[in-house]
Amino acid sequence: MVDGALGQIRPEVRTLTGYHVAVPPHTIKLNQNESAMELPEAIKEAILERLRGVSWSRYPRQGAGELHAALRDALNLPPQIEVLTGNGSNELIQALLIAALEAGGNMVLPVPTFLLYRQIATILGATVIEIPLKADMTYDAERILESVERAKAKVVVLARPNNPTGTAVTLEGLELLLENTEALVAVDEAYHEFAGDTVLPMLPEYENLVLLRTFSKALRSAGLRIGYLVAHRSLVEEISKVLLPFNMSVVSREAALSILEHRALLQPGIQETIAQRAWLFQALERIDGITPFPSQANFICFRTANSPRSLFDGLLQRGILVRDVSGYPLLSGCLRVSVGNSEENRAFVTALQMIMEDR
Repeated sequence: MVDGALGQIRPEVRTLTGYHVAVPPHTIKLNQNESAMELPEAIKEAILERLRGVSWSRYPRQGAGELHAALRDALNLPPQIEVLTGNGSNELIQALLIAALEAGGNMVLPVPTFLLYRQIATILGATVIEIPLKADMTYDAERILESVERAKAKVVVLARPNNPTGTAVTLEGLELLLENTEALVAVDEAYHEFAGDTVLPMLPEYENLVLLRTFSKALRSAGLRIGYLVAHRSLVEEISKVLLPFNMSVVSREAALSILEHRALLQPGIQETIAQRAWLFQALERIDGITPFPSQANFICFRTANSPRSLFDGLLQRGILVRDVSGYPLLSGCLRVSVGNSEENRAFVTALQMIMEDR
């Protein structure tokens, strides 16, 4: 039993480990799936110009009507589908789960996946039912559906592509879920620009589909914290009640408008990342003792015959920071590397080869 001030904190919170990503000194940063390319100067200048024209002393306009309209136009949304914007997609994931899950409620979660989903549900006092991916890191949609129905789950969360594996549930598997359950099916498409397809066209047909996206990856704006949620209007109206007022700053809002206006400037960078991902995957396949998983995102998860921690440390000693994901379910012996630019990727592969040859 915990007494005093700490005793007033809920047990679910006290037992959690906070979400922290260590960033030790490094030369090349390939651990957080950020864009290797900075936002173009033309877009930065457009953002600054917009900011000069708005008041900083007043609260942002509630509802972000102009930004919602710009997103609706960019996504070509039909009238029954609405957008909700937030301080990164993480805030919107949190809002969705707060709106849908009560203490003792059930959420189904394929694993391994992004740790924040479980953390938020646990804080809410919900039960998380984990469904392991297959050995090749693909999804078992039938098993997920069985678990949703058996547990009478309110929500199932699917990252598509999935972090940290880079794999994605098929559209057919997703349709199986949507057509056979009333549970909310939340699809986190943080990396969709690198995947080649999207669930967006499915939204009008399925009232229980919730799509989450971010500007942090392909749109090169992780530091600006911009995310959005797309779903049927009636669902968005309920989820919006959970968000705090003025949840987006004028900086994030005006930045998002400028990025959307000039988004064509970012497309070549997306194609370059996809090309670099293909090169990196092939390079990893050629290294003895390294087994990469095919990825549809801007990172690659790979298994190593070495101790993952010793390999992580060996790369860091050479100035290269990757992500140790060996503590995730099914990923013992694995690390994850973000796709960098050509120079960064080649430096990483060279260092990795040297370490593996010395084992």
